[in-house]
Parts: sequence; structure tokens; C-alpha cells
Amino acid sequence: MKTTKIISALSIAMIILGSSAFATKPSSDNTKARQLIRYQVSINISAKFVIPNVPMLVVVKDEKGTLVAPPQQFQAGSLTYTFTEKGTFYPVNATRVAMLVIPNTGGRSVKLSNNTIVKTGSFVPGQLYQFQIFPNNGDSN
Repeated sequence: MKTTKIISALSIAMIILGSSAFATKPSSDNTKARQLIRYQVSINISAKFVIPNVPMLVVVKDEKGTLVAPPQQFQAGSLTYTFTEKGTFYPVNATRVAMLVIPNTGGRSVKLSNNTIVKTGSFVPGQLYQFQIFPNNGDSN
């Protein structure tokens, strides 16, 4: 009888330990992804837009002009750029500005218009926010 009780107790202990070993735990990648605020900036190029022969950057800044994510080099064939802002588990109430900019023209005069879009509100970690930019050369007239 004692042997039966010992075997039963060991069996129950093994079942409990075995089931906890296979329990799914949230991975650190999933946790990190839920803390990120993502921005997708689409550059909509019109047929009239002449891409200047100078490097351009796609950037996302806050209302103070501080970058919220590293800038990305504009490539003529790539029209969508995704940025991630390190966040927390709570929403960020702020303004975000997506822009196509010419960082240094080396003294050359290049003017872009319609190259900025501004969004203000609550940015929730784990969500994707889209910006549409329609750049033009010079005046839009």
C-alpha cells in the first residue's frame, strides 16, 4: 500500500512539473514588439516630381524637432519606410512629424513642397501609424 501511495504521489508530481515545463511564456521579442510604436511613411511620387541629384532623408520627429527614430536614406525605388520608436506599455500623447528632407545641399538651392505631414494625438505601443507625403519640386502652383 505504501508503494502505491509513493508511486501515485510521484506520478502527480511529475504531471505537474511536466505541464509547467511546456507552459508558453511570452518571449522577450513579443514583449519588446509591444513596447514599440511604429510609423510607416509612404512617399507618393508624382510624374512631375524631379528627384534632385542630392541625398535626401526620410525622418520622423517630435514636436520639438527631435528625431524619434534614426533617419533613413531616400531611395528612388523604395517608396515606403518603416520607423520604430522605443516606447513603453502606455500611450504617448504627442505630435509626430514625418518629412522628406535634404540634409545638406552643398550650397545648391533645392526646394521641396508638400514634403511634411503632421499628426497629433495618442500613439499607442504595438500600433502602426501611417503618414502619406506627396513631395513636389518648387511651388505647387
